[in-house]
Amino acid sequence: MGGNRYRLVALEDIVGTEFVKSDPETISFYTVDGMAPRAVVFPESVEQISRLVKLAREEKWALLPWGSGSKIEMGNIPSRLDFVLCTMRLNRIIDMDTANLTVTAQAGVRFRDLQTALAGQEDRCYLPYESPVDLLDQRICSDREHMGCFLPMWPPYSDSATLGGIIASNSTGHTRLLYGLPRDMVLGVRYVAPSGEVIGVGGKTVKNVSGYDMCKLMIGSMGSLGVLCEMTFRLLPLPERVGTCLSVFPSLDDASRCVDKIFDSNLLPAAVEILNGHNLGLMAQDEIPAFEADKYAVAVALEGVDEAVERMASEIKEMATDSGAEESVYLKEKAHGLFWEAFSNFSNRLSKAYPEITSVRINYPISQYYEVIHLAQSLIRDHQLEYELISHAGSGMAVIHFLSNRKEAQAEDKIVLSVKTLLE
Repeated sequence: MGGNRYRLVALEDIVGTEFVKSDPETISFYTVDGMAPRAVVFPESVEQISRLVKLAREEKWALLPWGSGSKIEMGNIPSRLDFVLCTMRLNRIIDMDTANLTVTAQAGVRFRDLQTALAGQEDRCYLPYESPVDLLDQRICSDREHMGCFLPMWPPYSDSATLGGIIASNSTGHTRLLYGLPRDMVLGVRYVAPSGEVIGVGGKTVKNVSGYDMCKLMIGSMGSLGVLCEMTFRLLPLPERVGTCLSVFPSLDDASRCVDKIFDSNLLPAAVEILNGHNLGLMAQDEIPAFEADKYAVAVALEGVDEAVERMASEIKEMATDSGAEESVYLKEKAHGLFWEAFSNFSNRLSKAYPEITSVRINYPISQYYEVIHLAQSLIRDHQLEYELISHAGSGMAVIHFLSNRKEAQAEDKIVLSVKTLLE
């Protein structure tokens, strides 16, 4: 029996013939960094994944876990690749315990699907509570327009990203300023180790370890420590009100002045982002305004109780005006969601418009955000490169998208020189 046919038969014995694909179209889609797998398998259970990993170990085959593929370009380039293990069939929400604000779901569950399911669940603010306050026909919890819970993160590609991919890549989002990182949300994981052994660590409570917190090792591991199968997260009740303050400034200096005022205040925004005007043009929709490409915008996401959000929005608008804002708009519920959905999918939209895009992520101390993005702007303009800039000012990170075609004369050299200077 031929070598490749032997592989296919061995894989089919575990997951079934219809869930092993080796046709050219599938192989092309699941190609990683120019490296094509011999087959793609779609297991539906932890047990099947365990058997696949054991088989790969025995036969010395190289496998690569794959969720939706939204972050497959991250991490090291594989040295070899025999088959891709796709987790999309592990798509069950196993336990939704909203009374205790936890949820356990499989790795192939899409982030958006989980949030939709959680939003429809009644939260514990509506449970009966005997107290002197109840005797006055009132409630301990405030009257809420929205029931339900949510997983407090908004990662890139949130419409397609799977939970396993989000955790394996330590993918965060703009709300990390208020809610923290994935490591702050994960209470437990269940994964298949390289030996094929199924290992579960953590639990449904915050204090669930007495020694090393092993489940944190899996966060950002890029699939190098095993195949993530299940995760348990802590949840929060949905906020009463959400909104976004979007202000446009004539220069980066003015935008930074506004950001400094916000950071020096006692406000607690969910996100503070600086974008150049062309970014907003690409994200513009019916309820999201577009601005001139040479401008800079500051987007501030607000979440919380009604009175707090209203007060923060009023104060931020005043800060923006004092800092020289040419225009300020407030995006309410629907427009707020549309804006941040477009923001989370911006890189994907940009890569489709510019196939030869080069993206660079820079991390820096939060206090140095202005120096970093000002230097980046100066270098890029000196080299006459087209670019898009997003500074996650409250998170100590900036993303620069170089739009110039690397195949153009000297373009790649200019990009490399700009990045080297920034890193120095």
